[in-house]
Amino acid sequence: MAKLPQRVDWVDRAKGLTILLVVLLHSTLGVEKYYAVQGWMHEVISFAQPFRMPVFFAIAGLFAVKAMTQNWRNFWDSKFVHFFYFYFLWLCINFIFKGANFASTLGVDGTVFLFFKSFISPFGLLWFIYLLPIFFLVLRLTHQLPVLGQFVVAICFKMISEEIPIFILDRFADYYIFFLIGYFGRDFWFRLAHSAQEQKLSVYFGLMAWGLVNAAMVFMGYNANMPMALVLGISGMVAVVSFCAVLPNRGAGAFLGYCGQNSLPIYLGFFLPMVVTRILLPKICAVCSSGIASLIVFSIAVGGAIAMFELVNRSGMGTFLYKRPKWAHLERRRKVRTAPAE
Repeated sequence: MAKLPQRVDWVDRAKGLTILLVVLLHSTLGVEKYYAVQGWMHEVISFAQPFRMPVFFAIAGLFAVKAMTQNWRNFWDSKFVHFFYFYFLWLCINFIFKGANFASTLGVDGTVFLFFKSFISPFGLLWFIYLLPIFFLVLRLTHQLPVLGQFVVAICFKMISEEIPIFILDRFADYYIFFLIGYFGRDFWFRLAHSAQEQKLSVYFGLMAWGLVNAAMVFMGYNANMPMALVLGISGMVAVVSFCAVLPNRGAGAFLGYCGQNSLPIYLGFFLPMVVTRILLPKICAVCSSGIASLIVFSIAVGGAIAMFELVNRSGMGTFLYKRPKWAHLERRRKVRTAPAE
């Protein structure tokens, strides 16, 4: 299989789209919980449910090829130390902001227990970056086994995921199949993107047909653990790849590309402006419906996360929030230990 470039426009747009859908999901559900009623934005997140996370993990699998061949030290550094650093850092930030609330309901002992439990069972929104290293490790250990066998096992896991009582294992079983689809199908996805760019009119008609079928399946009763979930996840990947491939490098396409290039900062930072806006908005706009409130919270959550990242990036202060410092790299530590004495 061909070596893949480090930066691809349609991949960045697809990553941006999925991370925005994740923010939209949590913004909408939080608002609906407060209002105790579903708004029109709930239909949007329902429509995206069959493909939101499958596409997210399939895109991650597209670029896993380097992790399969790099030496083990670099692998642990880039896939485990890297994600653990951000998981630990933002777990602490979450507890700084939510600790008082936890203490009021769980007590101090319960809050401390929850903190340490989070290293075994991932905390809240951070489960994505907890799960990705596990995907990479399992693939690293098994990628040379027969491909068909890997897919059969992954599909079986997905079929029983609802019966698995441990959260992170349930998430693994539910989404690993899509990570494999991204990894083993990367040549197909790149050919699809190239073909879409050459047949834009067909793509537009195809997207309309897919949208109607996807909506019909969702609103007729979508079950995430049935075989249809796999079909809808793959068809969603086809739709997202085609859609992102035909978008121009301006306007919405440029914005999605930016979000994809900075998906980690947006994912890590959106919860702060989201929570603050969700609390203040009902007091400022008492007449806002659940749907309008969800859209406002979503917009401020994304805008706030981007603003925080750009402020840090341009000022040079607090860069450790989004970029691992040198001391947090295994290679750096090795060089320091083996440096000869003067």
